[in-house]
Amino acid sequence: MTTRRHFLSFAAAAAAGSALGWGRPAAAQAGVTKLFVGFQAGGGFDALARIVAEQLQKHEGKTFIVENKPGAAGRLAVDSVRRSAPDGSVLLVTPSPVLTLAPHTESDVAFDPLRDLVTIARLASFDYGFAVSAALNVSTLQDYIDAVRKDGKLGAYGSPGVGLTPHLVGMILGREAGIELLHVPYKGTAPALQDAMGNQVPAVCATAPALVAGHKSGRIRVLATTGSQRNPDLPDVPTFTESGLKDLVIEDWAVMSAPAGTPAPVVDALSKAVLASLTDPKLQQQFKQQGFYPAGLAAEAAAALLKSDYEQWKTLVKALDFKGN
Repeated sequence: MTTRRHFLSFAAAAAAGSALGWGRPAAAQAGVTKLFVGFQAGGGFDALARIVAEQLQKHEGKTFIVENKPGAAGRLAVDSVRRSAPDGSVLLVTPSPVLTLAPHTESDVAFDPLRDLVTIARLASFDYGFAVSAALNVSTLQDYIDAVRKDGKLGAYGSPGVGLTPHLVGMILGREAGIELLHVPYKGTAPALQDAMGNQVPAVCATAPALVAGHKSGRIRVLATTGSQRNPDLPDVPTFTESGLKDLVIEDWAVMSAPAGTPAPVVDALSKAVLASLTDPKLQQQFKQQGFYPAGLAAEAAAALLKSDYEQWKTLVKALDFKGN
């Protein structure tokens, strides 16, 4: 079973000039456009959405604001957006797994991402890392696998929560390496990472950007990342593919969506405006500072990628016999 996320090439940016007036209802043109984010202010996706809002406002001369709707691991924001008027005035900015993975791991998902939303664009990509406490004194993924085979207690790993991508990465690692790993769910990345740095849990899996500081300080050691290429912020860390697990390639992404029923001209105009904004050097630098890598993709191609990821996760979750914790 492969978990590869093949990324399409960067879509061509829109021609210079305002795109958001094309085909938009007068009320949406004149009013404020809200970008809903399903996480607290101050986090990575909040920052990403604010960067995008700033650039859209700069390029389009219209008001874009970020509204935080934290709860249910990002799903409350999805519910808010899908119930909004389909006129382009309320949009969603979210990690793709909220739409592609959660419907297969959570029993209370009230939305169908393929029917209730329309994809506007892919904004950026990101990957994950698997790290161990410095106290384990292992240097490579194979060292860790060997250590777990000798002492099963070392197979415990923390993650930000049940059913999220880091949880699944650990399950895939255990299956592919032939070792038994014990998932220890936390309420977010920060406490899981803190316990790994304090050797309260032997290992942790999280987004790669969250692991960079701890790795560079020596408090944890990132053994492998899930990208198809090495993470630029962790150039000394091999990918899982380089480490011998060729099928453990997972690259998730930031997606902008609108309520289903949003007119095609509005979606097209928004998509072109977003892609034009993503070419801004300042935005690209700001993305990288947050651990995101600009990866613009227009509406149709991004929607196809979303559907592909949705189906791949559906198959994989079933193959892993995922039951939650």
